[in-house]
Amino acid sequence: MKPIAAIELVLVVALALLAACIIFIWVRRRYISGGKPLMLCAISVGDGRWRLGLARIAGERLDWFSVIGPSLRPAHAWVRHDLDLGAPHRLGETVPGLPPDAVTVTGRSRTTNYELAMSPPAYTALRAWLESSPPGFNVNVA
Repeated sequence: MKPIAAIELVLVVALALLAACIIFIWVRRRYISGGKPLMLCAISVGDGRWRLGLARIAGERLDWFSVIGPSLRPAHAWVRHDLDLGAPHRLGETVPGLPPDAVTVTGRSRTTNYELAMSPPAYTALRAWLESSPPGFNVNVA
């Protein structure tokens, strides 16, 4: 095999792998969303390091998935009635992938303390979901 043919073969294989990775990321994102609201959200769990991910509001749960990775299961999941979010404040540092006006909010659940960073409209949607009454909960209240 000539060297030029070997180089062409390596380039074709590399491009095929790159295309396969891009297609996998796209299909994974479509699968994760499942027709439910999905937002870009970074998380910090006590170590001061931000990890960019996707937050999905799914019925009674908030699920957080890493942006890149093979897992189709959420890395973090919280039940609505266990979530307690503090007041939002401006994010002091920039997190790649989030807008410059991103806000951060401290949260607590039964098991963990964490910080979430997201765009202001995403925070508004999360807060509205958190404070709304679940379907069938106190339906006879006038």
